[in-house]
Amino acid sequence: MIILSADPGVTGAVASYDTVTGRLATHDMPVLKKGNSAGVKSVLDEVEVLSLFSLYHDLGARHFFLEQVNGFPGQSAPRAFNFGVGYGVLRMASLACGYQLNPVPAATWKTAMRAPKDKLASIQRASELIPTHSHLWSSGGSQAQRSGRAEAAMLALYGERVLGNRQ
Repeated sequence: MIILSADPGVTGAVASYDTVTGRLATHDMPVLKKGNSAGVKSVLDEVEVLSLFSLYHDLGARHFFLEQVNGFPGQSAPRAFNFGVGYGVLRMASLACGYQLNPVPAATWKTAMRAPKDKLASIQRASELIPTHSHLWSSGGSQAQRSGRAEAAMLALYGERVLGNRQ
């Protein structure tokens, strides 16, 4: 069984985990740079997100675990709106491709996986849980991107635990 999961946001990631072979892959969130004279911002690339979800659905993935999020205290209204739009893009892509959508509050999956809130500590925890794949989040990109990959991977493992308990 292949499980797809995501840590949302422009520095987040998508992970796929094959529970039979133990193969794990991560993809930085596909983003576009949009801007005008007021500045440039990163937004999720809806077409690439849908393409990625379609690819994994074609490979047999049927379950999608998404970290259920809210706005953050002190976050500006435009930033919170854009974050929410990105979260909606992930939900819609999963539904459009026929996945069973499983939104999971961060506190729920992080408690189950003993994953800390701190980004660096989260990367370390993922390396403890999945040492054979730690290269996926040990280098390349910002710390936020590496943490996004690590958290998406741990969320996929959480999904395996949940689905294993249902069967």
